[in-house]
Amino acid sequence: MSERERKEREGIAAEVAFAAGLTDADRIRILRDLLRTADAIHNSKSAEEQSRDEEIRRHLEEPGRQRYIALCERLE
Repeated sequence: MSERERKEREGIAAEVAFAAGLTDADRIRILRDLLRTADAIHNSKSAEEQSRDEEIRRHLEEPGRQRYIALCERLE
């Protein structure tokens, strides 16, 4: 393992340890902040940009939907 990989793993471990100490109220506050930020970004875009973003989102989601459908069909 390289020095960089070791430092990245240590950093992730520290973040996980920190997150484990959060209360439910902390987690809810963080999620609300993220949602407000996402809304602000969305609302700052033009209708054309929003439309393009939605089209890209649909294209990115489609492979996931297809894999999920295939998995469900295999499990039936």
